Amino acid sequence: MLNAGQLLTTTPASTSNSLFQTITNLFAQIGNFLAGSDRAMGLQWVTFISLAIFLTGIAICVILISRTYESRLLKHVAGFNRYFKKNPFINEDNLVEVNQKFKAVPKTLRYCWHEYMLNRDRQPSEYINSVTCIDQPTRSSAYKNISNTVLLITIMVSVFTIIANLICIYAPFMYDDPVAMGQRVNNDMVGLFEILLMPCIYLFTGLFITTFLKLLESSRYADLYYEFHEFERFLNKACSTMPSFVDYEVLFDAKEIRDAIPVLQEYLEKRALQEQKEAEEAELNANHFENFNFEPVGVESALLLDRAMSEGERYFNFKRGLTERINSKETEMFNYQKKFDEVTKEYERKSQAVRENMASINEQLNATSVKIEANYLKKRYNEEQQKQQQLEKDYEYAQANFIKQQQEMEQEVAQMTAEIREKKTQVEENMMSECRNYSNKVWGEINKTIQAQQEPIVKEKEEKARILQEEMDKMTLLVADQDADIKAKQEYIAKLEQDIKVRIAEIEAINNVRDYFNTPEFRQRVSDKKKKRKLEEFEDAQEEKIQEMNSISSIVTTDNRNDKMKQEESELLAKLKETNLANSEYAKDIEAINKRAEEAAANEANPFATFSNLQNNIKEQEKQQKAEEKAKLKAEQEAQAQAEAEAKAAEEAAKAEEEQPAEEAKPEEAPAEEPKAEEAPKKTSLQSLLSSAKKLKK
Repeated sequence: MLNAGQLLTTTPASTSNSLFQTITNLFAQIGNFLAGSDRAMGLQWVTFISLAIFLTGIAICVILISRTYESRLLKHVAGFNRYFKKNPFINEDNLVEVNQKFKAVPKTLRYCWHEYMLNRDRQPSEYINSVTCIDQPTRSSAYKNISNTVLLITIMVSVFTIIANLICIYAPFMYDDPVAMGQRVNNDMVGLFEILLMPCIYLFTGLFITTFLKLLESSRYADLYYEFHEFERFLNKACSTMPSFVDYEVLFDAKEIRDAIPVLQEYLEKRALQEQKEAEEAELNANHFENFNFEPVGVESALLLDRAMSEGERYFNFKRGLTERINSKETEMFNYQKKFDEVTKEYERKSQAVRENMASINEQLNATSVKIEANYLKKRYNEEQQKQQQLEKDYEYAQANFIKQQQEMEQEVAQMTAEIREKKTQVEENMMSECRNYSNKVWGEINKTIQAQQEPIVKEKEEKARILQEEMDKMTLLVADQDADIKAKQEYIAKLEQDIKVRIAEIEAINNVRDYFNTPEFRQRVSDKKKKRKLEEFEDAQEEKIQEMNSISSIVTTDNRNDKMKQEESELLAKLKETNLANSEYAKDIEAINKRAEEAAANEANPFATFSNLQNNIKEQEKQQKAEEKAKLKAEQEAQAQAEAEAKAAEEAAKAEEEQPAEEAKPEEAPAEEPKAEEAPKKTSLQSLLSSAKKLKK
């Protein structure tokens, strides 16, 4: 026994040492196999192997990403969008092509398409939507798993590279002394760099690829949701023109038909039920009913009565069959109710027994003081509780089944009742339609008979109506012609009246202008303007004369003149005074002319003054003209006399100057020539006044 104990106490340590030694020897052999005596060769082999594993894993992950559900769905949905942009509607021409495209899509989308094509009771977007085709399938997304797999491959390759590098570098020293090996490790820092270089590169590359895949995932999902939304919109529009019947061989391929996929199975079951229902209705309609003799009432009436009797018998047979089924369902419901009542009674009985047992056990548990017996009673009490819970579960399950069965049967009964009502409505519509057809035929025959009897009278009335209509048409044409003539004459008369009004207005305007031109006001205004212009010219000439006289006077004052010259100067000054007086008279005339111009302007402002005022003005103007003419004649005579006197004086002065010696002629030459220069303008001014006076007289 002692030796056995010693063996047991010493065996684990020796076993662990031998196990560690075995592992060490194994790694040493692997290192010797890879590196041998050349450590660099071993590191190269490890690098090649780890790099090949890493690149192979990354390539496999990239290939798998391109074949994930999300990638394939995005590819096919984008292809459908491009197709529906070119072909916006599905019809008999492209129905097969569209179904061939749907056979290549992922299974979820294909299943939803099959459901829509088999039911066709709602929009395609209610079967094919983002919830059923994107959200639910991508909960366990292969894309996310692949990105995580890339990270795991990176970690595994990095760890493998570290272990393999350690083996290649330090395996040759595993047989040596551990102290020497530790010194070797401490002195060889280059080996640590060689060990960690490639694992760090693998980790960096793997993390970079994982991050890129995460970013690509969000972008891919955004594109997928957008393209799928467009796909739903295009599909709803395209399916609006789809043919009503599509063969299931177009929807399903040979493999799906051979494997009997669930959707096809549901379709076949639905089709079998529909065919069975149609066969039952055909069998019911094919039954030979009682023959009735309705020939005495005629063919049409006999057909109507036969149809009514056959429809009634069909309806009653249909109602009888459904009523029997309803009664059987109600009987079945009653039997289920009785069974459930029995189950309820059994549950109440058993639960009552369990409660009684639990009460008695509780009393015994309170009465006992033995621990073992108390534990036994507690165990029994727990068993009774579990039994009570099981009874409640069974009863709830039975109650749920009963309620479900009752609801299903009530739904079937309601459906059959609705079928009876629908059949009754159909029979009523059929018979009303048949009655309408029959009544139309009968009334058509009656109308034909009446029309045949009333045809001569109708023709006679139609002939009379036609004659009257022709006469009315003729009268209407005559009335229309007369109306057209009257209208044309009225238009011509209106045009003539308009022309007459225009001519009268023109004549009135011409008369007004002629009267205005013949008025003394207009004549006086014209003459005043001419006089004013002449007077302005005369004033300008007088101003020039005054300037000349001033220059002459300045010359005379500067020279030593004799008494004769002074006398001539005084005479010239007297003449100037006379001319100034004449100018003052002309100034009065100018004022009178200005007043008349103002009155003419006032008259122009009110050209339609009273006739009396015009006559008064004309008389006054005539008086003024006569007075002015007299004054002008006097002034002209006086001016002419003065001019003659001045001419004589000038001649005498010239003769006197010739008689004077040459010495005195030089200083007096200028003043002698000045009066001669004045004669011409005076004569011309007088001549102009005379000519203007003659014109005014005219």
